[in-house]
Amino acid sequence: MDSLRSLHGLGAAIPGFDRYPERALLLAGEGDAVCVPQPVDPEFLGFLRGLDLGPRPEHVVVAGGAGRGPGRPLAERLLSEPAVLSRAARALGAGEVTIEPYAATADVMALAEVMERAAGIPVRVDGSPRVTKYADQKHHMRARAQDLGVPVAEGEVAELAYAGGRRRRDLEPVRAAIERQLRTSARVIVRGSSGASGSSTFVVGRGGEDTAGVLRRLASRADNRVYLIEAMVEATVSPNVQIHASSRGAPVTCTGITDQRRGRGLTHVGNQIPSSARTVDAMEAWARMLASWMRDQGYTGLVGFDFVEYRDRVTGGPRAILVDVNPRVNGGTYPLTVRARLNAAATRAGRPQSAAFVSGVVETRARSFARVRAAIGHLLFDPDRGTGVVPYATGCLDYGQCSLVALASSRLRAAELYGAARTRLEAA
Repeated sequence: MDSLRSLHGLGAAIPGFDRYPERALLLAGEGDAVCVPQPVDPEFLGFLRGLDLGPRPEHVVVAGGAGRGPGRPLAERLLSEPAVLSRAARALGAGEVTIEPYAATADVMALAEVMERAAGIPVRVDGSPRVTKYADQKHHMRARAQDLGVPVAEGEVAELAYAGGRRRRDLEPVRAAIERQLRTSARVIVRGSSGASGSSTFVVGRGGEDTAGVLRRLASRADNRVYLIEAMVEATVSPNVQIHASSRGAPVTCTGITDQRRGRGLTHVGNQIPSSARTVDAMEAWARMLASWMRDQGYTGLVGFDFVEYRDRVTGGPRAILVDVNPRVNGGTYPLTVRARLNAAATRAGRPQSAAFVSGVVETRARSFARVRAAIGHLLFDPDRGTGVVPYATGCLDYGQCSLVALASSRLRAAELYGAARTRLEAA
């Protein structure tokens, strides 16, 4: 419902980013209400309900914003019109409600206070703005991981006097750090402390640019003044471990481990399960360790931990390092939730479960869910077979995109289904 610093600027870089809140429909159950920035295609809502996914259509709340810009974060828009969610809270008929935001921020906490006064019932929020803001900074969690014995990449942190800079000496700390790392590594990765989905990631060396080229890119940006400069390993797989932290004293739980699909510039383009990593047990243990620390600081809700597995140059065996922490819902959350709920329904009905999925974003000229449905045809998810494709984020069709998760009995079969559905949508 709100924007972290790491998400700033993504609206201009990712088509349809302002419609991403619609993905929350996949996380909701029948007794939940979901707030979205624009009306949702009724046919898509009917499709979800046919799979026992999502809220009731009457519980989908469209933010008005009372004149505020449509590109503003949802929580900020709703602060000017608290009656919208207050009516939804009362319509649920609950004695209290919980806001489960994309990320816990100060605006979300303020919205909860306003809602509580307007609705007359207790309103609580999953998460902690203080811990969320801290964990959203890569250099903070890198240092915390080192304190706890969680392995990270060889490297260092460089801090600038201010973001960007036109003069050579303005970026000298980053230049010097890159040169130091190049003495022992053929490739160096430079990452802004704030930045999601690879939006502030640069590579020096093979497959990237030279030092001068990366410095020119940094000089044109104003999103970071703290950078991580690290030796780049040859990743064989990049898993995300998703953990749920409840109240203090309760154990943290792992809700899923997916392999991240990477595109150009190391950007995140999707997820797949089961993971092919050989060190998943160690990764999960490290993720639980960090999540427990966050919980003890007051954090509740979902948090994702990105790892990279690579082959050790000396032993030839697999090794893993932590590369990022997402103190929020992330791209893997949606397909994981879809799979879990469809499998739960399959268990109750005695039908086959889906052991695997592949998810991602596809381009299409279809501009309505009806056209998406017609294009995908018999590849749509069939509960009786436990196999098929579930489209989502259909609000992004206005921008020529939508998301898919293909579920099947194996990752190979899921990949085949995903590829077939993508081909049909690209031709629609």
